[in-house]
Amino acid sequence: MTAQLLDAAKGEVLWGDRIDSYADDIISVQDVITQRIVDGLQLKLRPDEQVDLAGHATANPAAYEEYLRGRDRVGRFIYHTVATEDLDVAIEHFQRAIELDPTFALAHCGLGGCYMQRILKGSAKALDVVLAREALEQGLGLDPTILEARLYMVFVYLKQGEKQKARKQIAKLRDEVPNNASVQYVGGVLYRLDGEYDKALAGFDEALRLNPGEVVVTSWSRGRIFVYQGRYDEALLEFDRGAAIEPNHPVLKAYRAQCLLMRGDSEAARALFEKVLMDHPQMDALRPLLGQCLSAAGEHTAARAQLTEHVKKVALLDHDVPYWVATVYAMEGEDDEALHWLKTAIALGNENLPWFERNPAWQSLRQNKQFQTILQGIKQNRS
Repeated sequence: MTAQLLDAAKGEVLWGDRIDSYADDIISVQDVITQRIVDGLQLKLRPDEQVDLAGHATANPAAYEEYLRGRDRVGRFIYHTVATEDLDVAIEHFQRAIELDPTFALAHCGLGGCYMQRILKGSAKALDVVLAREALEQGLGLDPTILEARLYMVFVYLKQGEKQKARKQIAKLRDEVPNNASVQYVGGVLYRLDGEYDKALAGFDEALRLNPGEVVVTSWSRGRIFVYQGRYDEALLEFDRGAAIEPNHPVLKAYRAQCLLMRGDSEAARALFEKVLMDHPQMDALRPLLGQCLSAAGEHTAARAQLTEHVKKVALLDHDVPYWVATVYAMEGEDDEALHWLKTAIALGNENLPWFERNPAWQSLRQNKQFQTILQGIKQNRS
């Protein structure tokens, strides 16, 4: 392996070295690499810092390799494919790692993250949030310092109706590790759900500054906020920025389609949603968005047909999907169902008041007393 330390601003190589080691034990390889880099940088470490430079989480090389393979497939799923098989394979790797070393905290947390990713990417199964919580809590019980698991717990709290716990958790993490890109990103998501768009955008910007590799994720996150604000051209530019790196990412395409719908081009939006669902049929969470396109085109039976019982079960596990379901019902003039699913969205942490007030699909309910009471309840909770 050749390792280099670069001055990113100047592009200068500050230090470099070739490191040779046997590859049959990945943990030993990691030790060698870590020690050589520390020596090359001439770092002065305290005794407590020298105890475990590589941050070992297991002494079992086979378990560690299974964990790394799981991490690789999760990364493919999030940033590239959103393909069911990638997440299924990742789950198998983490489960094998746990079988090889039941005390391997990172493997438990990786497994919990997989179940949560299924929910976050619209292909949830009924027990996913329960399985996620069990695995994450087991991992954190073994090692309470694992940052990624503590971040995933923010989403667990949201999806189990514990919004205040989620807020407290992200506030604590933002205070403890403000220079972590994932902390800033998840903080931005919470701000989005609270309708605090400027703070959300600042969080996404900071996440991208800290980790320039997050372009795809931050582009769809920023673009969504621009859609809420009616800044459609800016939203499309954001989606273009992400698509320049990952042109076939289904989440990017879905939010581009939503932008087209809000801009008035329901036919183009419909075509794009149908393409995404054809390529990724497991992403049932997107069906209510397609339903909105169909309703806008006057295809009311087809619009309602998107709200299957399975879609409604998926909606009970997420903060965005029940609002999308509610919006289809609002467009279809089914006020009671619309208000029921709006309250469900709020109970799951979606308190995006500016969007609730502005969304033109809800025009017919603006003067509805129950709708006004629901929005007033959000305002009172903030005061």
